[in-house]
Amino acid sequence: MKICISGFTGSGKSTLGRKLAKYYNIPYYSGGDALKRIISGNEKVGDVGWWERDVGAIAMKMRKEDPSFDRKVDEELIRIAERERDVVLDSWTMPYLLKAEDKVAIFLKADIEERAKRVMRRDGISFEEAVKRIKLKDSESIEIYEAIYGFKLGEDLSPFHLVLDNTRLEAKQTFDIVLSFIEAWFQRKFRK
Repeated sequence: MKICISGFTGSGKSTLGRKLAKYYNIPYYSGGDALKRIISGNEKVGDVGWWERDVGAIAMKMRKEDPSFDRKVDEELIRIAERERDVVLDSWTMPYLLKAEDKVAIFLKADIEERAKRVMRRDGISFEEAVKRIKLKDSESIEIYEAIYGFKLGEDLSPFHLVLDNTRLEAKQTFDIVLSFIEAWFQRKFRK
């Protein structure tokens, strides 16, 4: 079972991914953490607001100039998915790139105001700053992935089995809905 979770900044990907990994007692891997590690080293991986600060802007510039950073991350995540029987992948790209029969792909979305509130609480920044950082990160990421792979994140939702707007949902409600979907998806898919 390969659970791929995607969505824009502040949509709840990491929260959901960690909860699912804990529930199923399977490994969790974050594409954002892998990218931070490749660009800045292991000491930055636990810094959740890293991408939304100035250091993240420098890393984004590096990514735009050199697509090998993103390709390395995606190759690493694909290797992990091939190695692990069951895994949760928190990645903007894996739903598009990972070819696996036992994959379920989930896209979380929420309006910009709700995502900014989440980032504001998480990073201890103002609402206005959170909106600015989210818009910049999302637009630059869309640009990078379209240039590298040709898909338009957030517009091309064809690889997703579930698209969930969690604007008005708490993290537990999002988890419960997604868990119910995953259970139904795999029960039907692998039923004899």
